[in-house]
Amino acid sequence: MPKPTKQIIKEIKKFKWKKEPYRKQNWGAWFHSISSYVGRIKPAFAHWLIQSSSNKKDLILDPFCGVGTILLESDLLNRKSIGVDLNPYAHKICLAKMDRKGLKKELDYLSSIKLKYKIDLKKVPKFVREFYHQKTLKEILELKDKFKKDKKDFLFGCLLGICHGHRSQHLSMRTGYIIPYIPKPKPKIVYKNSIEKLKEKVTRMYKDKIKKETNMKVFNKDILDIKFKKNLVNLIISSPPYYNTIDYVNANRLRLWFSGVDFNEQKNLSNHLIQDRYHYEDKMEKVGMKLFKILKKNGLLIFVLGDVHFSKTNSINTASAIEKIYNQIGFRTIDVINDEIPAARTTIVKFKGQNAIDKKKQKFERILIMSK
Repeated sequence: MPKPTKQIIKEIKKFKWKKEPYRKQNWGAWFHSISSYVGRIKPAFAHWLIQSSSNKKDLILDPFCGVGTILLESDLLNRKSIGVDLNPYAHKICLAKMDRKGLKKELDYLSSIKLKYKIDLKKVPKFVREFYHQKTLKEILELKDKFKKDKKDFLFGCLLGICHGHRSQHLSMRTGYIIPYIPKPKPKIVYKNSIEKLKEKVTRMYKDKIKKETNMKVFNKDILDIKFKKNLVNLIISSPPYYNTIDYVNANRLRLWFSGVDFNEQKNLSNHLIQDRYHYEDKMEKVGMKLFKILKKNGLLIFVLGDVHFSKTNSINTASAIEKIYNQIGFRTIDVINDEIPAARTTIVKFKGQNAIDKKKQKFERILIMSK
């Protein structure tokens, strides 16, 4: 039996993810931290949305799953989940979260590796080479190929997680944790042992226990291109793109390249993601029509959406725009819950000057809750 909607709304409005211990930045299973992703939903937020709105063994769909935060948290709460995302890097991190062979097996495997250093770096784009000591880069590329051959999804996800960043655990020169950039002045690049850094990463990910079995499924496709049965899922939870505030390709361009997506292919990928401001509502309407068929009768759709400020005089309440479109499809609005975003919390956006505009406005994430 689905939970009563009044009970669900009451629970969500308690905002438990903002209270201790859930408000801590590092709350949640370490597997959530395999690799970063721009704009991802916080594990504690995902936890309480799932806990409040579903029952054990329910089937939950995230049609814009990113690196699988909703999927993993659903799994940890004994729900079944299906995730869909068109971004190949995001898909690989989802696969990494499903590959749970255990700490000892992973460390033993890493210890058995004998690197050959036969990679020809002349074939590597200059943009990539600039971030690494030559020996480190050869190691990364050799390990990438070996993990693919041996089907080591977890280890490849961990490699992507440490391939660049601003801490000593990262293999690149000091750069952005999520978005790679060349600092000025350019810092000295030193050699870092990739296997030893990977062992440290793997050990961190297994700091807490995680069950070996998983009830997660994930597809590297457009939700519109997948044939799902009608009335399949109990609940849809997602934080979809809102207009083109975040560039999911450019922000992940280095990790995408290591995932096998060259820079020309990345341009093509950008054209297929829902990132075009002027076609956003049309695409989201098509998605809504698909989701309406997949969702069971009386099932809930929960979208986490944010306002978009294109200029001082041009702002859009994304939740309101989606609500209007989805009402026309047949969804019934249950509630829109405003979740105030702390001023210190920033989001990486696509438009220059957006942060300056946002500081003068109240920031909200809006939790749009609808029913079929």
